[in-house]
Parts: sequence; C-alpha cells; structure tokens
Amino acid sequence: MAYNQRLQSQNIVHLLQNRESGYTCAGSQLSRIPRLAYERRFYKSITPCLTIDSVAIPPVYLRKFTPDGSQLLAFSHDQRSLHIYPYRGFSSAAVGELIREANVGTKECYKSEESNVLSSTIFERLFATKEAKSLRLCHGLNGRYYLHREFSVFLENGKYVLLAAMSVLRSALTIEDYVRYPDLFDKLDAFSYTFFVVDLEQGVVSDRLFLQQDSIVVSHNHGISVFGSKIAIMSRLHQCIYVYEMSNGKLYEQETIGPCPRDFIERAPSDIEDLDATTVLPITHIKQRVLSFLYRQIDLDCDDVREKRQEFYKNFEFIEHMIMERMQLINRDLLLLRYEERPKESEVMSLPSPTPRRLYVFYTIAAEEVVGVYADSSVDLLQIILLFYDEMSNVRSLQTGDAPSLPLHYFLKQNFVDANATVPFVRHAALRFNPGIPVSSQCLSPSPYLKYSDFSYDDRYMSPLERPNPCSADPIVFKDQATKTVKFRLFAKARREIGALAPRELCAFIWHPFEPFVLSIQKCMNSYAYHVHLYHHGTVVEQ
Repeated sequence: MAYNQRLQSQNIVHLLQNRESGYTCAGSQLSRIPRLAYERRFYKSITPCLTIDSVAIPPVYLRKFTPDGSQLLAFSHDQRSLHIYPYRGFSSAAVGELIREANVGTKECYKSEESNVLSSTIFERLFATKEAKSLRLCHGLNGRYYLHREFSVFLENGKYVLLAAMSVLRSALTIEDYVRYPDLFDKLDAFSYTFFVVDLEQGVVSDRLFLQQDSIVVSHNHGISVFGSKIAIMSRLHQCIYVYEMSNGKLYEQETIGPCPRDFIERAPSDIEDLDATTVLPITHIKQRVLSFLYRQIDLDCDDVREKRQEFYKNFEFIEHMIMERMQLINRDLLLLRYEERPKESEVMSLPSPTPRRLYVFYTIAAEEVVGVYADSSVDLLQIILLFYDEMSNVRSLQTGDAPSLPLHYFLKQNFVDANATVPFVRHAALRFNPGIPVSSQCLSPSPYLKYSDFSYDDRYMSPLERPNPCSADPIVFKDQATKTVKFRLFAKARREIGALAPRELCAFIWHPFEPFVLSIQKCMNSYAYHVHLYHHGTVVEQ
C-alpha cells in the first residue's frame, strides 16, 4: 500500500526520488518509449502557474512551435516573410534573473507597469531574437502573393514546414475544366496558390508548388492532410484531391483522385464545341462507387428489401449532387471524405445551411474502392471515432508519445458503455461528435497540459484545437482530474465587458510541445495583447 501511495504522490521530491530509484521504469524497455514518457507525473507538479501580463513582442504574427519545441515560427505584418526564433527555454539563467529583479513574489499574475523591464524584455530573454532567421518568401515573381498566417504543416518531424501563399485571381473557367472535372463547383471564388517547402535546419526554401485557379481551404490546415511523407491537397473548386510525395525536401506529384479512375482511357470525342450549360456530364467515379456500395448493402433476403430500395433511390439525387467539403489521410492508403449537400442555386453562398446533410466515405487509394459509407447520425461511425481517434488525430508528441484528446471525446469514452441501452443519448452524441471529422492535419496541440484525462478545464474557452476561442471574464482554471485540486490558472481575461452589444474578443494560445510555457494572444477588433505563462517555483496557486 505504501509503495503504491508513493508512486501516486505528486510531491516534487517524491517524484524525483522515484525517477532516480527507477520505480516508474520497472518492467519497461527504455529504448522503446519516448524520452519524456516517464516525466508525465511531473506535469501535475510543474505547471505554467505564472502569468506575465501584456508583454512586448517584435512586429510579427506568432504562429506555433516546431514539434521539437526548439523554434517558434512567425509571419511578418505584411505577410510576405517567415521569421524563425530559436527558443532558449523558460529555465534559462537570463529569464530567471529577470523575474527575480522584477520581484514577482508569490502572485499568479504579474501585471506590468508603465516602462516595466520584465514585460518589455521577457520575449527577448525567452527567444534569441538577434539570431532569428528571416526568409522573404513573397517577392519578385511571387510579389502579388501573401502568406496565409493560419496555415503551417510540419514534415519529417519538423525538419521542413509547408507554408501557403495566396493571390486573388480574376479569370473565367474554361470549357475544358468542366469536361475534365465533371463535378466542378463553380460557385466559389478562385485563387492562385503557392506552397513553399522550407528547410528549418538550413533556413532555405527547398521547393515550391504552384496551383493556379483553384479554391483550397488552407485556414487551420483544413484542405491539406499529411501522413508521413504523403501529402494530400483537396480542391473544393475541382472536387478532387492532389496527391504528392515528399522526398529530400522536394514534392513529387503522384496522382489526382476524384475526376476519373486511374489509367482511365478517355473515349469521349475531342470535339467540345457542342457542350453548353445544359449538357449533363457523368458523375465522378467515387460517387459511382458510393452508390454501388450502398446498393450492395441491401440484403435481398430481408423482409424490408422494398423499403430499403426505396430509400436508396430517394437518396440517389442527393449523392449525385453532393460536394466534397473535407478529407483526411487516415494512413497512406485510406482516405476519409466528408460530402455535404450542394447548395441550391437560389441560396446565398455566404450563408450556408446551419445543419447541412453529410455523408462520410472511407476510400482506399490503391484499390480505388469505397469500403465504408456512414450518415451523419451513424452510431457505428461514432464507435469507430471513439476507438481510433488517437490514430485519426495524426499528431503525437515527440517527447511523450501521447496523442491529444478533446474534452468531448474524453466524456464520450467515459459514458459510452452500451449503445442499445441508451439509444437517444448515443444518437445525440453521434450528431454532435461525428461532424468533428475529418480531423485537420496537425490542428491539435500535443501539450500534456491539455490532456483531459489529467487536467480538467472549461472547454468553452480552452481547447487542444489550435484556433481562437472566446475570452472569458475570469481566469481559465486547470484542475487535477483525479483530486479536483487547482493546479494553475491562465490569466487571459477579456479586457472589455462581455455583452451582446460588445465587440467580440478572442484569445488564441500557443502551447510549447512539452515545457510548461504558453503564449496567449488576445484580439479585440484591431487591438492585440500578448501574455506569457510559464513555471515559476515561487508562485503559490490559490485553491
């Protein structure tokens, strides 16, 4: 009993003694576990408990840390340059000396005063700003492009980063586009895209990819999915997926999935002068395979075969006209596609339906086969998500090997026991959680402090998803999931009174992959405020 209590202790001295004695490593092979796997218990004792309010930063848009936590990426205010800041660490002597000189004491939030040294210089102590690399990506022939500051995808464990630049393109689609892409969704604005592969070790651009006259959702990495060295880019305009392979910093085109099967011989006449707006073109081969799959699912020996066939034919038009909205590479050979109902001609594109009808399709690339089709209320799909969400997230900490977890996912795993006993609850859970897939590439933070099985927090204001959340009127409290004691608070409160008529205030958090260090960015209209949250041994967290 005493042995087990000692292993469960969160006392920092006990944790250090346990690690030194090897108690936590008993029966495990060190070579097969990430180097910080045995440090998980320390995260409940060493937390980002000190907030330094309103710090000064260089004139850039901060993006995120590299997977190994050694560098911080940022974009210039004109969105044409990439800045790479080496991270020194919150435990560096320069940072500790600065905090001691400021006489922070035991308080949890240190608010800067006018001309305060701590707030004005803490960023320079945390990051080597004078050693930062600056790459001018959009210049010369790319001068009309602007970097999208909500997109970045790391490749080869952070050795490379994929960035996207956009430019407005004003030209009409050709008739050949309608023939080559029969599912063309021409209600969208077309842009010109340039993707840059940046070598973070050398500080150079290793490759460029140009995609002209297209519509790709690059915000929050929605339209791009990565698995290993394989990269998939989904075109909403052409309703297809471009597949590339990454090798030695270069992108090599593999194939285009969607318009027609692989090695398809075009038998249609080359003369397209007779085509007009009334010409009916064939649907894509993926939709044909979806229809074939659904028809084969009808059991001819069952009693309600007539009703099932009627349901199939009733949904035929929906499947024929549905559009591809999201996709994800589950592995190198399996794609998850989310189709939605095509907006009607009379609908305004800027005001989509709040609850569009969806269909989830699992498609194998090598065999070009549909292996699963699920509706948006499917309980079977919910069970797949709950069982394999760690694999579907496609993100794991390089330090601990853990996958991120969403609060809703944790709640469902704790309460989802018998689907037949609680059908209404499960149906409601499926309708709420199924739209969360496909999961955008690298959109979840692997920080151990966001692991909901260890820490509980208000998911209205904090989430592992790397996107802004509404500002709270009070500090965000992180509690131990087991003992319910307060471990730390993040002071990023709204600077204006929250109300229905008040301007919306958002807050984004940049978590270090494994250290107790967070950067928070508050935005209200065109005003920004930056805060630093880090570990300080003298801070006393109030219960």
